[in-house]
Parts: sequence; structure tokens; C-alpha cells
Amino acid sequence: MQPFNAALIGIGGHGKTHVSRITSLVSDGLLNCVAFAEPNVAANIESYDTLTAIGAKHYTDYKEMLRCQPEIDFVVISTPIPLHKPMSIYAMEQGVHVLTEKPPAVTIQDVEAMSETAKRTGKRCAVLFQNTSGQAFRLMLQKLKEGAIGKVLTVTGVGMWHRTDEYYARTPWAGQLLYKGEYVLDGTVNNALAHLLNNCLIAAGSGDPGQARPKWVQAELYRGHHIEAEDTSCIRLETSNGVKVLYYATLCHVRQETPYIVVEGSSGSMRWSYDNTLTVADHTGQLHQYRFEQEDLMRNMYLNFMDALRQGDGAEVYSSIDDCKSFMLASNGAYESSRQTYPLPADEWANLADLFKKASESGKLFSELGVEWAVATKPFDLTGYKQFALYK
Repeated sequence: MQPFNAALIGIGGHGKTHVSRITSLVSDGLLNCVAFAEPNVAANIESYDTLTAIGAKHYTDYKEMLRCQPEIDFVVISTPIPLHKPMSIYAMEQGVHVLTEKPPAVTIQDVEAMSETAKRTGKRCAVLFQNTSGQAFRLMLQKLKEGAIGKVLTVTGVGMWHRTDEYYARTPWAGQLLYKGEYVLDGTVNNALAHLLNNCLIAAGSGDPGQARPKWVQAELYRGHHIEAEDTSCIRLETSNGVKVLYYATLCHVRQETPYIVVEGSSGSMRWSYDNTLTVADHTGQLHQYRFEQEDLMRNMYLNFMDALRQGDGAEVYSSIDDCKSFMLASNGAYESSRQTYPLPADEWANLADLFKKASESGKLFSELGVEWAVATKPFDLTGYKQFALYK
């Protein structure tokens, strides 16, 4: 089996994780890393040394790299969020497949442009929503397709993480709505816990997010840290196939919890969590529990992407650019509904666990529970929605 020739754009920050995965795949004889692009080598000398040691050529300009290395089969993009779209489009137009970090872009019009380019050029564009690749989640989708709990009625995602001020100091765009005039919308919805929202929508479509396009979204977005964007969110939406999706996420929790999703069906329920476990309660109330070993989810995504390239048109990738349209509509719709981010008092952080429990069990938004600091919003209709233009 001939190894693919890959290139990497961005070796700092999360790019270091990709350096590690690529090096492992090269060692296993599954991949050749022929080039990488990074303008700031001095700050990333360890990654630079690792990649050059396996024969990758360094470029400071990704466009030059793609022009000068025609043997590249696919490129991995691990750069700041606003760069995902232009880099992906340029790569596909150069005849190169794309595996880009999440979120794929920041607006629905950008995702549509990426999708159009993929169709026009015949190149694959997949997004590293790696939580789609674990065995427990794949099993959940299989069972949903088989009708194990009947018709899906409600999907609820809950994610409670703790982030410090250092998290927001790691890069100048962290926690921003806009950076240098470009959309970022960095928060629980579009970045840190984006995996959770994306998986909720995939579950709502029983494995096909295209069957679960959001029809309307109602969201309340809050900020507890000293940032512009949100770090705490609650969202309620309805999909095109009639499923209600509820999403509760925060980076202001006093500790780190394992995010999870509960799917309620007409004849049972399921609970999946980030720790690679799945519990199914069938129509009799009997519990079936599935526990899997922890997996290298990013490696899974690489292997799935390469398998799809070998198999050609029609082969499934876990998170194609078209699959991400439901996520992007939900994200943009959340900001359109909330209109702005509202303060979350620091003395309320310790109460978030109780609030999330009440909200997720009742299917209510924070303002509907009589929370003093919460701000009521209106549902935003996504019928015919094509352009996110808030804040500009």
C-alpha cells in the first residue's frame, strides 16, 4: 500500500499535536510528510526539528509550499480559525485534498464556499471533529440508525469545563468575536466544546447531520472571563426532522467534568460521553452498557480520511465539509438569537452545576428558570439563512 504524501500548515499550538500524529503515521509506514509551512520557526523549534528529521521541507508561505510540492496528496490545516477557509480553498484549487481543524470556518457563507470548492475541484475536505470517530459514538449512531430507541425526539448535550485566564492569554484571538477584522466567535459553541454541539446534531440525524438542519435557534450567550465572546451558553433548537436539540456548555465550571449527550427516543434512551462509553435503555427499561478503551481520536480521523481517499468518491469521511453545515447554522443562529454576550457574575460560577442540572433536565434556558443574571432572548428563524453579518 503506497503511503500518502501529506503536508502540514501550522506547527505551533494545537499544531504540535498534529506533528506528533504525523510522525507516528510516518513511523508506521502509512504516511510521508513531505513539507510543512510555518512562518514562526523560532517559537516552534522542537516541532521544526521533528519534521525536518523525517524529511519534510520547511516553507514560511503555505502557498509557495503547495505550488512547489505537486506531489502533496493532502494538507492538514492547524492554524487560527479565520485562516481555515482561505487556506482550504486555496489548497483544493491547487489539486490538494484538505483535512482542516475545527471549526471549519466561522460563518455559514464560508462553509458554503468551501463546500462549493470541494465539488468544483473534486477534492475532499474533511474537518477534524475527532469526537465523531470513537467506538462508543460510532456504535451509538449505528443503533440510532437501527431504531434501537425508536424515533429520536430530543438530544441534550452538557459540557462543563474549567478554563483559567492563561487559556485566554495563549493567543491574541482567544475569546474574541473578531480579530483583525475577521470573525472568530471563539467560545464554547464555535471552539472549545464545538465537538459536543456537532455530535448532538449528528445524533439528531441518526448519523446524518444533513437530515437535522436547524430550523430555528434560541440561545443565551454569557461571558464570565474578561473576554468579548461567550464562555457559557445554553441553546435550544429544532431540526428539519423535528428533533429538539438542547446544548449547555461552560468554561467557568469550578472543575473539569466529562461532557455527555443524552438521546431520548420514542421507545428508549441513550447516553454517550467523552470517556468512550455508551449506555442504552431499551423499551423494557433494560440497560445495555458499552465501555471502550480510550482511543487516539485524531489518529482515527487521519486513518478514516486516508481510507476514504483510497476508496474514492462515495467513501464516507467522519466529518465532511457538507456534514458541518448543520453545526455552522446552529453556531451562527445562536449568535443571531443572543445578539450579544452577557455578563456572568464571578460569584455565580460555583452555582453552575446546579443550574446546568435543572436546565438540562427541564429543557429550559437559564432565563426561563428565573436566574437573576440571565437575559431572555428570542428564537431566530433560519429559513433561507445564507449570511452571517452580525458585529460588522
